[in-house]
Amino acid sequence: MKLSLALASLVLGSSLAVAAPATLATVNGKAITTTDANAFMAKALPGMSFNKLDPKMKRQVVDQLVNQTLIKNQVAKSGIQNTAAFKAQYAALKDDLAVDMWMKQQMGKISVTDKEAKAFYDANGDKMKQGDKKLPYDKVKNEIVNFLKLEKFKAHMDKTTESLRASSKVEIKL
Repeated sequence: MKLSLALASLVLGSSLAVAAPATLATVNGKAITTTDANAFMAKALPGMSFNKLDPKMKRQVVDQLVNQTLIKNQVAKSGIQNTAAFKAQYAALKDDLAVDMWMKQQMGKISVTDKEAKAFYDANGDKMKQGDKKLPYDKVKNEIVNFLKLEKFKAHMDKTTESLRASSKVEIKL
């Protein structure tokens, strides 16, 4: 393996060394790295990289990561994760997250063809107006596609819940 990397390096005329994440701070011996800073940035400002920030903003991000680490350490010491209330809420969050992820998967399976979108546009021309002027198809196509995807998703979910109800024992006691 080392030989093939060396050969590739010679062929490409460049080094294949990968830089390790730099340590930006430590909190009680735990390193906060550029990887942590970039993960923080991805959540706070998608598309923005820690390295693109000016020095003042970099310091603010590092300070925020230090504060988060200190709070997380304090929370761990408090033992709150071992309480019944925490465990109940955590279980509910896990279930909700799983449902949310599953729903997104189902939505991702739905597609709308150009033909379907154009047919909707043609059939609903009276609703495609701004003032008294009909908007061109190209201007409303994305909105139509999103609307039709949502409608297909609702129909799919209705069918799914009907099927699940039919194969389950459901008792409603109102």
